[in-house]
Amino acid sequence: MNTLKSFIGPLAETVNAGSLQDTMKLVVIGGTMETARRLSVSAWNGFVDSFFLTATFNSGDITFDWIMHWLSKQPAWGRSREFEITTRSVKRNGLEQATTGDVEEPEDEVEEYDDDIGRRKRKIAFLPSCDTTHTIYFRGHLLRITRSKGFQDYGHYSSLKISVVARNNDILKRLVLEAKREYEKDAEHRVHIFMADTTYTCWRWNGARQKRPMSSIVLEPAVKEMILTDCKDFLRSEEWYAERGIPFRRGYLLYGVPGSGKTSLIHSLAGELNLDIYVVSLSSKGMSDNTLTTLMGSVPQRCILLLEDLDAAFTRSLTRDETSTGTPTVATKQASDSSDGSTLSLSGLLNSLDGVTAAEGRLLFATTNHIERLDSALSRPGRLDVWVNFKNATRWQAEGIFKNFFPSKGKMPAASEPTTSILQAPPDEKGKQKESAPAAMKTVAAAKSKHAVPSLEEEEIAELAKRFGEAIPEDELSVASLQGYLLKNKTRPRECVEEVAAWVQTERETREKLKKEKEQVRLVRTSLAHLS
Repeated sequence: MNTLKSFIGPLAETVNAGSLQDTMKLVVIGGTMETARRLSVSAWNGFVDSFFLTATFNSGDITFDWIMHWLSKQPAWGRSREFEITTRSVKRNGLEQATTGDVEEPEDEVEEYDDDIGRRKRKIAFLPSCDTTHTIYFRGHLLRITRSKGFQDYGHYSSLKISVVARNNDILKRLVLEAKREYEKDAEHRVHIFMADTTYTCWRWNGARQKRPMSSIVLEPAVKEMILTDCKDFLRSEEWYAERGIPFRRGYLLYGVPGSGKTSLIHSLAGELNLDIYVVSLSSKGMSDNTLTTLMGSVPQRCILLLEDLDAAFTRSLTRDETSTGTPTVATKQASDSSDGSTLSLSGLLNSLDGVTAAEGRLLFATTNHIERLDSALSRPGRLDVWVNFKNATRWQAEGIFKNFFPSKGKMPAASEPTTSILQAPPDEKGKQKESAPAAMKTVAAAKSKHAVPSLEEEEIAELAKRFGEAIPEDELSVASLQGYLLKNKTRPRECVEEVAAWVQTERETREKLKKEKEQVRLVRTSLAHLS
């Protein structure tokens, strides 16, 4: 036994010493590597802080849209090695952001689509992945771009971080300015709409609409020109207002019957003046004096601020007929408890229009169908300076609207001209007709997608427009009803004129029937009120 111990003892000591040495070596090596890692990270962070410039763009600001639109046009952005594939339309503020890596079906497959219903080919979009760094060269500098997403109470948001090695931020300034120019160039044919968000007391982008030409608005002679001239004169008179100590604000009250073109005129003016539209619904849920004052004070300069249906600001009633008084209809405790929390007062509205915190440089447009319901303090000059009365359509307007719907042969766009030989390709060198199936089918599809409007001479269009105007009763039908009738007959100009008399009679009968039904409902409500 003693012999065995004498043999194992030195061996065990040798093994323990070797294991301890190996363990210490691993500890020293690991510690050295961790120290080197931390030093390298610290050195890199110091280098980044000293030489890297980083700009952050959030989706809530317009600069984010500039940069995203600019990136979508960069070849390197579409060649990213980490990307998301989607078939959803990728749009920001009405502009489609198609990268260079997007894919569409080949043209020779155009016959698979039914163009009679306007179906469009589905595009497959390749978007660089979020939380991944991508590199793009810009004017000799390497840009490191990271796109990320997050979630807030009101929905998701996105952000961009752009880093570049430079001694100053001039390269980032040039990048933003170039992105801004490209974005504005592509968006010059659109009007951006922003809606008031009473929950978070901010403005939310609601969409972009195609600009509407002023020629499509048919008003009484000189009215349209007067409003446009007044708006232009105001926008270039800031110094004149400042020199005389007058608040740089201008208000317009558009009043009259429903469907007479008040909102359409505002849309057209915004496109003509290159202004965005900010819409406030005074009867929306949660609207209060403080909310409205904050919203009205945060609108940018050079924009159109729209207050729709001003007469309905202090009522929960949804009716727009002549029997409505415009006063609050909440009479019981149960009805009061079910109200939408709107506490807007007249004094709060007046202070938001021309108070100390009211924004300047904006064009205020207010619309109402019942001017007699407005308080005199609300409609006085200084708050609403220019009043324009919108009536039902006149014969002169009806004739002008008809000409807008059916332009003469010389004024029709080339795409709407009839094509009779679109299936034939140009002859080749030997005089034989060569086939070009994809191009031909593409042309056929384009032709099918257009409405087959007959091409009429200018004299015939003028004659039809005159007959159409004479058939319309003076100051009886709204512009919207005329437009609805013409839309139903957008490919039948001759039949449209022949059938307009019968349509007018039908409209009269329908309005008379609705009037009787409203009267019966009013009598029933009155009887129930007396019984209760």
